[in-house]
Amino acid sequence: MFIKKTVDKNSYNNNGYVILDTDLEYNPNFNSLIEEINNDLKLKINNDELKKNGGFIMGNFGINQGPYGPKLYSLIFKDQFVKIFEELTECKLDDLNIFYGGNLVLPHKGKQHFHIDGSYNKKMFMISIVTEDIDLNNAPTEICLGSHKKQMRFWEFFIGRKNKKKITLKKGQILIRPHNLWHRGTKNNSNKPRLLLSFSLTDKRLINKEIQKPSSSIEILPNFFKSDFFGRLHEFFYVYFGSLLIILKLFNSILKKK
Repeated sequence: MFIKKTVDKNSYNNNGYVILDTDLEYNPNFNSLIEEINNDLKLKINNDELKKNGGFIMGNFGINQGPYGPKLYSLIFKDQFVKIFEELTECKLDDLNIFYGGNLVLPHKGKQHFHIDGSYNKKMFMISIVTEDIDLNNAPTEICLGSHKKQMRFWEFFIGRKNKKKITLKKGQILIRPHNLWHRGTKNNSNKPRLLLSFSLTDKRLINKEIQKPSSSIEILPNFFKSDFFGRLHEFFYVYFGSLLIILKLFNSILKKK
């Protein structure tokens, strides 16, 4: 893999993300792997069992890459990329755990509320590998530029000034961002599922039992919501009465001590 241009560290620090242009789009090993993954996922998406998963009402799922994870890792984590990542984040790759994840958004679904991934001070980075073009029509991630630079409770974020941007991406690009950048998934207005594969990297000194373990096959996983009755009820209100949940979250964040 070859990264086509230098990376602006100041832009990463100020905005909270950076996009790397690569030659992966023309790499036969990359394209073959993505074709395998898409064929495998197609069977699982068309399986009626998927409707039982938390996340189906919203249409936004997590992914466990399973056996494809190490293969994708070997294509991405070359010397040039590792050097760029370590310079951007000021972290050594050897000090981080790496988990094989991703995000799948079903057609005409997927809208989320703004959030960060986990607690603000937990050291974590997201590296997303773009397996297909993502435009304004098929669920681009929307971010709030610079929102990672200050710890905020939800009410502070809600009333604060926000510089929002929907990130469009081309196949073969790589997106790097810290976990504490405020962001949300947007609706997939296309007729096809939208897949984005990611690596989440966490400090080895921390133990996070919520991150999925590697699996023997690729898996479509609940994202925000459990698959039990109360999880489905929560998801129903999130999708259809989201404004009420936002009001509750505002009150909770106002009453909650830092």
